[in-house]
Amino acid sequence: MNNIDTDALATLIAIVDAGGFGAAAHRLGRTQPGVSNTIARLENKLGKKLIDRSRRGPHLTDHGELLIGYARRIVAIQDEALAALQPEALAGRVLVGMPDDYLGVFGTPLIERFAAQNPRIQVEIQCNFSSELEGSVDRGDIDIAIITRDVNSLAGEFLRHEPLVWCASPDASPELLDPLPLALFPEKSCRARPHIIDALDRAGRPWRVAWTSSHLPSIQTAIGLGKAVTALPASVISPMHRQLGSEDGLPELKPVELALLLPNGARAAVRRMATFIRAEFRASSRASTSLPL
Repeated sequence: MNNIDTDALATLIAIVDAGGFGAAAHRLGRTQPGVSNTIARLENKLGKKLIDRSRRGPHLTDHGELLIGYARRIVAIQDEALAALQPEALAGRVLVGMPDDYLGVFGTPLIERFAAQNPRIQVEIQCNFSSELEGSVDRGDIDIAIITRDVNSLAGEFLRHEPLVWCASPDASPELLDPLPLALFPEKSCRARPHIIDALDRAGRPWRVAWTSSHLPSIQTAIGLGKAVTALPASVISPMHRQLGSEDGLPELKPVELALLLPNGARAAVRRMATFIRAEFRASSRASTSLPL
């Protein structure tokens, strides 16, 4: 044996990070039998069993534990070399997470502009709340994420402050009602919700939750029907919203922080995505626009 197939090492890493053969196959865009065959060939070549396929789920053997550290270093060095020498040859599949209220702002540019510049990198968007996305990145379920930071956390790489804006339907005036009817994301999941409630409480403005949903389109429906007011990130505000402020008896809201979650040892294609996101945010800051992408 003179060398080790780096694709096989990358497959081993994917199994460990994703937590199984099926999840690794999904991440790599391959079939589960194909992933199993790749590991079997690697084990045969090394003459060592690397993964114990028990009922409790696959886990590394002692030899697998020994190899995985080397595997990460080898694959990372190969990715860096290829990215430096053949940037046009970067290929793979990148799973990007973000809350769905940012989908229209971030999702389209990620798919369209990034894909145009990197045609061999397949981008897949997965939407969830920021708290869930943090866990998904940690587990390796997704490769990278744009999140709203928790107020007491410094998770991820700071991207920018995002203002929260009160809004309602152009055709109704729910802000005149007492108590104020609110359309909000769930209490346990939404990181902007504490900012909203705290501001109303400090201002002494009575409120009630009139509509709760885990999805932005449902919140938009409540606003469109004139049933409630809400507060959304400034970049999400559209002509269908009537912006509200202190003249409407609503308190000023603290901005939230957007951050980029990028795991250690990320693949070259994922690092390329991170570079793209950073560049887009920097460009938007220079242009002084409210849209980050």
